[in-house]
Parts: sequence; structure tokens; C-alpha cells
Amino acid sequence: MKLIFGANGKLGTDFKELFDSMGEKYIATDKNEVDITNGDFLRAYIKTMHQNYKIDTIINCAAYNDVDKAETEKELCYKVNAEAPANLAMIASEIGATYITYSTDFVFDGMMTNYLYNESTGYTEEDEPHPLSTYAKAKYEGELLISQIMENPENTSRIYIVRTSWVFGKGSMNFVEKIIELSKEKDELKVVDDQVSSPTYSKDLAYFSWELIKKGCESGIYHLTNDGIASKYEEAQYILEKISWKGNLIRAKREELGLLAERPKFSKLSCKKIKEKLGVSIPNWKDAIDRYFKENNNKRGK
Repeated sequence: MKLIFGANGKLGTDFKELFDSMGEKYIATDKNEVDITNGDFLRAYIKTMHQNYKIDTIINCAAYNDVDKAETEKELCYKVNAEAPANLAMIASEIGATYITYSTDFVFDGMMTNYLYNESTGYTEEDEPHPLSTYAKAKYEGELLISQIMENPENTSRIYIVRTSWVFGKGSMNFVEKIIELSKEKDELKVVDDQVSSPTYSKDLAYFSWELIKKGCESGIYHLTNDGIASKYEEAQYILEKISWKGNLIRAKREELGLLAERPKFSKLSCKKIKEKLGVSIPNWKDAIDRYFKENNNKRGK
């Protein structure tokens, strides 16, 4: 039996749909049912579920994702993004379950100077993180805590930390929907062109994550995003072209927006490792947005 936390968000929603299509049995929980920051309750809950249903896989899709708000809610951010994922890893190890959780491209500072602006490059799993924001620091702290459990000689569970970037999907508000909504309200939009990474469809993230688990790949950190590379401006441009928006899209710089949290300018992740492990290619981000529109009937415009 699979146990999903954060099941009502973008990624959790796509895991549920994936498992439904495959006939896989799972238990789906969200924050209204299970508070993952309550360590004692979390342990008791999982142990009870394991006794009753034999949990073989724990999937943590829960996260604190408001990068700017995290600057004023540091304690909560660390509880959700660092402490809780580590507690889940420990409990998974205790019951012998496979565990997968998610981190972010924001663990890097964007100061890589030798990259090429194309889809074949980016940060690898071996590059040293230098998180800039509270959100990113909490995610990296979670990585460190989980890695300690992963490397414990007594641990027999497979444990995966998957770093991803710019996730969009239908479970909750995302960049694609935000741009579409703004396009209905305004004739002029400003979007930053100095933040570069890879948009990632949560449906693809769920699918290739499950392939990683199914294949029984060794524990560790894996980078998983859609292929290709884009600035936020280029992503917005592609979305607006699809809905035939007739307004004016303006290039902006991050400093102009007055955001609380610092963000890396370049945080493209190299997915070479997971592609080689699974023997697959991963769809380009434009293909992913095309499918998102088609699958969610997003034929909207101004």
C-alpha cells in the first residue's frame, strides 16, 4: 500500500491519478487530515496504517512553497520543509518502506559561471548547494537530515530526494494559471527575464518519480524536471501565445518587483543522472505545457 502526504496539491493529485490508472492501491492524506509537523501524531498514524495496510511506499508531496512568505514564517517553513520530511524518512526506515520526498532548484545560488544556455547543462547532484532564501535553506536542511538517515548503516529502505523546479499542474494555483488570470485583467504584464530554470509538469514529475521507485534505483538525490530551459519571461510568452493574448508583455528584472526572498538567477538542473538510470528521455517543457492545456481544457484568452 502506498501512503501519500500532501495529496491534494499539484503533485499529490497527479500521483493519485497515476495510481488510479494503474490500479495501484493507496491512502491519500492532506494537511486537514494529518499534520505532518506533529511528529508524535505522525509516527502513530503511520505505524497504525502500516499495521492495518502494510505500507510499502511513503510519498511526501507536502511542502511550504510560498517563497516570500517564508521570510516571515521561518519556523513553520522549517517544520514543513525540513523537520517533517526527515521524520517521514526516519519512520519509513523503521517500517522498511521506500520513501520519496521533494526538494528544489533553489538550493543553488545561481552563481554558476560556466554554464551554456541550453538544455544539456545545469547543476548536477554533485554540485554544492548554496541556498539564498529561508525557503531554500529549509529545503536544504531537510536534505541534510534525510541524507543522515539514508546513510545510516542500519537503514534498509530506499530513500529518494528529488530536486525539481517551477512545478505547474492542476492541483492548485501555478504559474501557468496565474499568467492566464492576469491576462484577463490586464493589457500589460511585466515578467522577469533574469530568472532561468526549467518549468516542470507535475504529471511528468509523478510519472518519472514512480518509474524511479518501480525500478528500485539506489537511494540518493536525483534531479527531475522537464527538458529545456527558459526564463520566466519566456515561459509567460509561450503561455500567452497559446491563448492568443493581444496585450503587451514587458521584460522586467527581479529587483524591480521588490520581492522579499532572494532567488537564484540561474537554477537549471541537469537530469542526466535520472535519464541514464531509467533509460528514458523527458519531454520538453513546451510539450509539457501543450499537454497541460489539452488535458485541462485551458483554451482561454482575452
